Amino acid sequence: MLSIRLVGEPAEVADAVLTLCETFSITAIKGLCPSAPMQPSVRVYVEVDGGA
Repeated sequence: MLSIRLVGEPAEVADAVLTLCETFSITAIKGLCPSAPMQPSVRVYVEVDGGA
């Protein structure tokens, strides 16, 4: 399993998650929260099955 942290504006993070879905098998999405106080960015952790 591989854990990927995505940080950016909400639309950018959503696009990145969709792009990851096209390539990897996503097993979990965790932690959608503000990246920093008073900033427009968000942070999310995506776990993917790396395969073998």
